[in-house]
Amino acid sequence: MANAPGPYWVQINYHGALAPHSMQHSCKNWANGAGAGTIEVWSGGTIPAVDMIEDLVDLMLPMFNSDTVFDNFVIYRQLLSTDDPQPVASGSFTGKIGTDTSATWASAVEMIIMMRTVAFGLVKLVLLDAVSNNSFTPILVPPTAMMNLITEFTNDAKGWCGRDGAQPGNFLKTTVNINQKLRKMYRYD
Repeated sequence: MANAPGPYWVQINYHGALAPHSMQHSCKNWANGAGAGTIEVWSGGTIPAVDMIEDLVDLMLPMFNSDTVFDNFVIYRQLLSTDDPQPVASGSFTGKIGTDTSATWASAVEMIIMMRTVAFGLVKLVLLDAVSNNSFTPILVPPTAMMNLITEFTNDAKGWCGRDGAQPGNFLKTTVNINQKLRKMYRYD
């Protein structure tokens, strides 16, 4: 299913000081098993879904202030574009709290980390209420914490993919801006 989240994807739910958020990331094939099951990886074999998801979330924590808490995840299946999405597994996080201490602006900020897949599709990591470092200049050379997150997301030993079903590949850029929907919801007019 080109440009579709399925056949499997992970929804990660978190909340900041003012609102709940969720992010959705496509992944390779999921199989039922202990815990939340397993997910195929690009290098062959499988990884426990909980490990793959928690590894990614752990590297997102430096992008958030301590008022952001990661709550849980749900794995969905939608084998055909005409099927309704079905939750197949879920889990909760413990102690997954933002670690940035810079006290820079974060409320209503959206950070979009853009990459190309190996099939030249686009894949994005969208982080809401992420720290801005008080700069809205595009990031072309990622700082260490961001590069660690990108490396995890593109890792052959993991099973993340773009909506084109291909493995995330090259980093393009990161944009940091004010999310207008959040700005209105937070009444920052």
